[in-house]
Amino acid sequence: MAAFTQAVTDFIVQHPNWAGLLVFFTAAAEAIAVIGSIVPGTTILIGVGAVVGLGHLPLWPILIWATLGAIAGDGVSYWLGHRYRHRIVQIWPFSRRPQLLSEGEAFFLRHGAKSVAIGRFLPVTRATVPLVAGILGMSPVRFYAANVLSAIAWAPLHILPGAAAGALLAVVGGISGRLLAVLVGFIVLTIVGIWLLRFAVLSALPLLARAQAAAVSWARGRTGLVSRLIMGALDPDDPSTRTVLLLGAVLVASGVGFIGVVQGVVTQDQLVQADAAISHLIQSLRTSWGDDVMVVLTMLGDSVVTASVAAATGGWLAWCRKWRLLAGFSTALVLAAGSVMALKVALHVPRPIQYSVGADAFSFPSGHATMAATLYGMLAWLMWTSLSGRWRFAPLAAGGALVAAIAASRIYLAAHWPSDAVAGVLFGFGIAAVFGLVFHRIASTNLRPAGLASATFATLLIVGCWHSFRAFDDTLTTYERRNDVVVFFQQTWLDGDWRLLPQRRIDLGGETEEPFVLQWAGSAEQLRRRLSAAGWKSPVDWSLQTVAGFAKNATAATELPILPALHDGRAPVLTLIGPRATADTRIVLRAWPSAFAVSADRGRRPILLASILPERVAHPWGMVSIPREHGVARGGPQTDLIGALSVVSRIVPVSGASTMGSNPVLLLAHP
Repeated sequence: MAAFTQAVTDFIVQHPNWAGLLVFFTAAAEAIAVIGSIVPGTTILIGVGAVVGLGHLPLWPILIWATLGAIAGDGVSYWLGHRYRHRIVQIWPFSRRPQLLSEGEAFFLRHGAKSVAIGRFLPVTRATVPLVAGILGMSPVRFYAANVLSAIAWAPLHILPGAAAGALLAVVGGISGRLLAVLVGFIVLTIVGIWLLRFAVLSALPLLARAQAAAVSWARGRTGLVSRLIMGALDPDDPSTRTVLLLGAVLVASGVGFIGVVQGVVTQDQLVQADAAISHLIQSLRTSWGDDVMVVLTMLGDSVVTASVAAATGGWLAWCRKWRLLAGFSTALVLAAGSVMALKVALHVPRPIQYSVGADAFSFPSGHATMAATLYGMLAWLMWTSLSGRWRFAPLAAGGALVAAIAASRIYLAAHWPSDAVAGVLFGFGIAAVFGLVFHRIASTNLRPAGLASATFATLLIVGCWHSFRAFDDTLTTYERRNDVVVFFQQTWLDGDWRLLPQRRIDLGGETEEPFVLQWAGSAEQLRRRLSAAGWKSPVDWSLQTVAGFAKNATAATELPILPALHDGRAPVLTLIGPRATADTRIVLRAWPSAFAVSADRGRRPILLASILPERVAHPWGMVSIPREHGVARGGPQTDLIGALSVVSRIVPVSGASTMGSNPVLLLAHP
């Protein structure tokens, strides 16, 4: 269904002249009985709204088409009801599913004429209330009055949120193309997921119930292995059936996710670049109090704490005479620990900071995250099976929060890359799910969850506090923030070591963006003074007044603040606008710090990496002003930069950078 929605949205972008009719028929289909439950109209309309927000379609015509379609759809349903009256219950699909009409009739009898307006905004009754209104003889005047007025309100509620999201995505797209794709995918998947959930409740679940009954009927009375497995997993008389399905879903999701992360790490794809970018960004946000908090959290995942909590859990299981559970619990922990060591040795992924030796010097997957997810995942499941009512989800929430906190602390302290922590959590939850599947029939009896929770929480609190007070200072020193810099001699940098530096910007998603046209060995202030003398200017600062310029339809390019852009997780240290700016265009130079420096007679100088991008201000709907990238800088902007720095620079050719023009160059410069 997501692919269908994406195909419709792509068609609209490619054929804007057909957009109005498509919106009309989509809005109409939403309000027609039966059809409205099949066509994902809401998803499509919000997607069209996003296309409007991106500036590909005008706003007012789309709103008008959506309003007319909603009116027409309700009108068709009303006509069908008015034409066939109670005979419609003999027509398919109402003859097979009479409850469709009974729900709408009950709603109409409860709210009267207002139900036509109210029902339009309710997913369950939207397509049946107009039909029922016709069947029960509501007058056309009263019906169309409610129909038109509600449609006028309904259309903006479906189009404007998508338009706002599209406008926001246009801004985000200027920051990171990969981030834009992630956000678009998240929005589309969220909307489609909600629609699919509704569809599953209305249609799929009855089918699954019949399939389950058929499978159980076939397996009952048979003695084969397959029949025993079916009865064990799907027997409707077994209260653990839902638990098995839940654990199976967790296992499949964890396994697929873990395999995907491993594949990304092994193939060294964009995931590795995204790891570095996210890690660098987080390191730039570290504070002293944040370090203290995260060190305490990461120490809760140290082996002395997890081993103590595991021992307390094992002791409780032994006291309750749960010998099989104890054996499975111990086996799962040993398997998790052994798998972590084996994967570390096999994959040889280095840590962001090196503070240990042997197999523990490698990073993937995170041992802290894996053991925490395994231990607290199994603990949460044991308590969940022994509780009832609203308290069942308390251990799941507490265990998940603790695992997430420990995993986040490993990323924050640069002990692991983000993919290490994610893989560890997925792998640990997968092992916990296997443990639950194996022992789901015997875990809930005589376990005394309150005592188990008290014993494990007390152990975590006591041992965690003791360990934190004992080793806090040493741990804080181990994970202190480091700024490792590779230093070149100036001449070797000019002669060829410049090739070791990144040649393109890397956004937060690990995707390569525009090329760098300048490597500057010096401070940002030195570069700013040099370029300011040649006519480059600082952009306006971010403030309430300048942000308001985005909401105006004629704001000049020089009056809009520059959208932030990250390189390898680092924010730019210098942003300037070129001397060729006009009312609708501007040339933006951004310079980022790198992990490299030049050693010269006057000391070490950091190397900054700079890019130049032309931007054009667009005015979607004639109501806002949004700067967007407009190709790659060629000719004039590079000439301006070379002219400003030529007395202190060297121009070198760059192979494989055809997007920079017919004669790609990189400018190496120093004060």
